[in-house]
Amino acid sequence: MTVKIKDVAKTANVSVATVSRVINAFGNVKPETEKKVLEAIKELNYFPNHSAKSLRTNSSDGIGVVISHDLDYFISFPYFVEFIHGMSVVLSDLNYHLVISTAKKNGINPYLEVAKKGIVDGMIIFDVKDGDERIFSLKKCGIPFVVIGRPKDVGDYIFVDTDNESGGMLATQHLFDVGCKKILFINGPKGHAATRFRLNGYIKAHKNMGIRYDEKLVKYVEKNSDRENGYAITRESLASMDFDGIFVSGDLMATGAIAAIEESGLKVGKDIPIVGFDDVPLASMVNPSLTTVKQPIHDVGKTAASILINMLNGKKVESQILSVSLVKRASTFRK
Repeated sequence: MTVKIKDVAKTANVSVATVSRVINAFGNVKPETEKKVLEAIKELNYFPNHSAKSLRTNSSDGIGVVISHDLDYFISFPYFVEFIHGMSVVLSDLNYHLVISTAKKNGINPYLEVAKKGIVDGMIIFDVKDGDERIFSLKKCGIPFVVIGRPKDVGDYIFVDTDNESGGMLATQHLFDVGCKKILFINGPKGHAATRFRLNGYIKAHKNMGIRYDEKLVKYVEKNSDRENGYAITRESLASMDFDGIFVSGDLMATGAIAAIEESGLKVGKDIPIVGFDDVPLASMVNPSLTTVKQPIHDVGKTAASILINMLNGKKVESQILSVSLVKRASTFRK
């Protein structure tokens, strides 16, 4: 049987209004009365109804994160874990809780259900594509939201992103600097903003060096930027061996590329230098350690949460692009 607020009131021998004041920290409750209410809540294992609270206070104290894959994939994705931790640093201090909404299932968009039921006050959209329908849907709902990335064909919106184009240039230029002439680029899925910007950086680095850009050296994963896809694309590309360096748009994929190269009898660094992207903890632990473009992932989460909270408080906000940097490790040492 569901425990209701009136059950707590009866057990504590107080009014429903008094229980409500204790739950919502409104004050004007004697310490001994508050103690009785809290003991009753514990005894009955009562959990306040956040939807009901939102009707009274116009706030649910919830922030939603909208993801496009199933949760199992994202939990195994180091970028997402670090991003969520950055958000939590901001939100926990303000007593907000996180609600993660996953991909569309059985024709239902969970994030829209969450928004319509008042479970969250605002949302952060993760892993966006150009023309992303989630942005249009949330605009119609009228709920405040922040986008992680810069998709096109969705109108105006507030976003937090890293300088993916600069990162693409840094990675490619470093490979040129260590002597590479033909650089295989294993990019993310087509239609994603980060994929587009990193490709722009790759192309600009070629132009800066006066080297012809060969689109045949650019490969795209179909969906997941994971180790398996990095391994498969590298192994397939090794059959023609028409490259002497690899830029991989994600550290997890880069670990797969390293495995494929070592398995072929070649040496990472000496024969084929590799640069990744993200600088997740795994990048420094693989052998050889991975040269990579460092994204301030933790700061992306913090910044997105801070901007959304400011939006909810009626403050003026602006989109933010955070800088990236190159971390040099053994995978590009040509010894």
